[in-house]
Amino acid sequence: MVVDLDELCQSVNLPRDVLVEIVEVGIVEPREQRAGHWVFDYQAVSVVRRAVRLRREFELDWPGIALALRLLDEVDELRAENRYLRQRLARLLED
Repeated sequence: MVVDLDELCQSVNLPRDVLVEIVEVGIVEPREQRAGHWVFDYQAVSVVRRAVRLRREFELDWPGIALALRLLDEVDELRAENRYLRQRLARLLED
């Protein structure tokens, strides 16, 4: 499922210029750009909502939020890798 810029603005209750700024700092990227018309995948709605929540809770600017989101994603990846390696280690120690 995809949403265009106006639909994304409506679903996250943000003005268009704010959403354009969010795209410019790299928080979300359009899936497609057709003659100046941006189309986003549905996951962008969740990412923008998360970004808005971070802005409200921590009063960060959009570049700070972009950095925070990247770091949170990295933490999630490291946790998943850690779980995987612990499972492999446990299997090796069982043998």
